[in-house]
Amino acid sequence: MTPRPPVRARTSGFAQRLTGRLLAWIGSVIRTLSKGKIESAVGVTVGAVWVLSGPVFLVCSLADLLDGGSDFLALLLTGAAVEIAGLLVVRLSSFPSTLPISRLFAAVVCGALAALVAVTAAHLATGVAHNLDVALVEAAATITGTNASTINPELLSLGMLLFRALGQWLAAAAIIIVLVRVLPHLGVGGLDADGGVATRSARRLAPRSGSTMARLVTLYVALTGLLGFAFLLAGMPFIDSIVHALTTISSGGFSSRLGSIGSFDSAPIEWVAIFGMFVAGTSLPLIFRAMRRGDLHRFVRSVEFRVYVGLIATVTFALLAWSDGLPGAASIRHAIFHAVSSISTTGHMAGDFNGISFGGEGLLLVLMVVGGMSASVAGGFKVMRFMVLGRYIGRELRRSVHPTVVEKIHLGRSSIGETALARIIGELFLASMFLVPTVLVLSADGLDIEGAFTFAISIMSNVGVGFGEFGPLKHLGALGAFGHLAAAFLMVIGRISITPVLVALGGVGEPAQIAIRRWRTARREVVIR
Repeated sequence: MTPRPPVRARTSGFAQRLTGRLLAWIGSVIRTLSKGKIESAVGVTVGAVWVLSGPVFLVCSLADLLDGGSDFLALLLTGAAVEIAGLLVVRLSSFPSTLPISRLFAAVVCGALAALVAVTAAHLATGVAHNLDVALVEAAATITGTNASTINPELLSLGMLLFRALGQWLAAAAIIIVLVRVLPHLGVGGLDADGGVATRSARRLAPRSGSTMARLVTLYVALTGLLGFAFLLAGMPFIDSIVHALTTISSGGFSSRLGSIGSFDSAPIEWVAIFGMFVAGTSLPLIFRAMRRGDLHRFVRSVEFRVYVGLIATVTFALLAWSDGLPGAASIRHAIFHAVSSISTTGHMAGDFNGISFGGEGLLLVLMVVGGMSASVAGGFKVMRFMVLGRYIGRELRRSVHPTVVEKIHLGRSSIGETALARIIGELFLASMFLVPTVLVLSADGLDIEGAFTFAISIMSNVGVGFGEFGPLKHLGALGAFGHLAAAFLMVIGRISITPVLVALGGVGEPAQIAIRRWRTARREVVIR
């Protein structure tokens, strides 16, 4: 039997070429501006983030002006200040000739902190947040894609509503850029801690990282437009469709309504949201390759995708089995909604969330911890990593019976090295170390122990929904200043990953360590003399 020839890759379309040229132009502008005397990847990254934030402020301020809102001037002036600061930092900095991994980690972390500063300034300038701690935690929820807020979105102006939604959408787009541009050079932490499966699947799309990034960003934009159009057809108002398309496909979860998706009380809108959240938790390279070649069997052949769907189906059936009475169409829809919202770390709400049984709450919490697939924009620990941990536990059990056996861990056709395995275990251990003290801080600052524990896990997975006496979306409002700061920190390390943050913090103290070593050496030489 003659084997079927492989499908030839199609030439890139107009949208992909346009996206590639836009990204290349942005990169060339940053390189042109960064000709300063100080070689600093941190300076270039911080300046670039602020420079690219300026147009976002401008667009949102114009939208607020057209809508007759009151935040036009505040957004415009804040955006101008951020843009000027970014230009100054970029002009003083230049790309270093050599870039160690520690400095690359520091650049990624400082880029996230630069975005945090810009969004915090917007919340303070517009008066949306009256305290620094509230502005900081709201900004952290924006840039990390966490559906936790103290603000009633129905009271926001159009400018701030779009600003927060665009913040979550652009933060997820930045994850795609980090996936393609940064992680292949690291080999540790972040999305690459699953053993390189995420970055390898992304790099197989094109021989050059620039082409891969353009393809994934084009797909991300196209999915956003498709979802917004679907919301519009389902009966959602135009502005609400834009906001929910931006926050759903990015797994952010912010809404224009206080009751989230459930406030529309529409089955078609909820089904569209389910589709969008499901896509947000799916691997972008897998979606691109399946759509590009018209081969939907790629989803079936993906072990991680099968586990992802299996987890959703299992929890859905469990929620229905533990519910009161016979399940109807609405209860089935809401069970699927809760499961997909949790595993995709979107955090959208629909149906009676308070009516879920204790067992159902536990399963939803497990889905939040697991998170989406590798190379997706979802948060959480990732399905692939838990699959690796499961294989590791099985191997160690077999080794306890047969100590001399030598066995590698395989996932499909990919093998996981011992170094990558150690990183995954280390990430899980570090997450536990940060989680426990945060639970203590949250419980001491106003939450009951159940609420503190579930909310800490939720925000570390970038979901934002908690359980307990405060309901699903009111935990953040019950906290004080210390609780807000702890929650903001946990959101950031949950999105960036713990390893880069710790390495960056270690780099901050590096000059002091060098100075102490030199002082000790000089003192020892004096004693010898």
